[in-house]
Amino acid sequence: MTDDPSTLPPRWAESLLRMMLRPADRESISGDLLEEYRQSIVPALGARADRWYVRQVGWYVLRATWPWAALAGGILVGRYLLDTLAPVQYTRGIRHPRSTIMSWALIATYALGGCWQAWRTARLSGGIVGAFVTTALGGALSSLGTVLCLAVWHDPQMWRAIQGSGGIEEALYGVPLMLVPVGVLVGTVGATFGRTAAAIYDVSKPNTKSA
Repeated sequence: MTDDPSTLPPRWAESLLRMMLRPADRESISGDLLEEYRQSIVPALGARADRWYVRQVGWYVLRATWPWAALAGGILVGRYLLDTLAPVQYTRGIRHPRSTIMSWALIATYALGGCWQAWRTARLSGGIVGAFVTTALGGALSSLGTVLCLAVWHDPQMWRAIQGSGGIEEALYGVPLMLVPVGVLVGTVGATFGRTAAAIYDVSKPNTKSA
């Protein structure tokens, strides 16, 4: 007997949810959500039930990745504030220590975020998806932070400093968009390490118990 398609959520959303769950929670959380979807949401919302399910999955993915995204966004906003409130003289062809520190801090955030997600989910795909969401959400948070900073500091001197550090377009969407492929690439490397570490840990557990 096959399930009625009208009582099944979008397969991609269900797969995404399971991808981002810990192995110990995979069956219970996805099963509870599916049961609520079938028994309560479909009868109440009808065709809108799929949108409800997608929102639940989206909120879970955000909860799983927001700390790393907030850290990435904070680094970008911090760089923006430093460049506008305490500008330094950049020389073409020479990397300033401030840029080096901020760049490595972002790389470490993306790598550790992907590593952590792959470790906790025991899935490489979970780490890669986590890296993408971290990068995209971190960029969105940095744009929001930039807007809030402009609401506080918007005098002519500040605008001159902004133009001298790359312009408002660069802070709002230029850098966040540019960092998406970088974050996914670095996060994938981190996810590979995390998945490998999780596999080694799983293999070593029986040996630990028998020792």
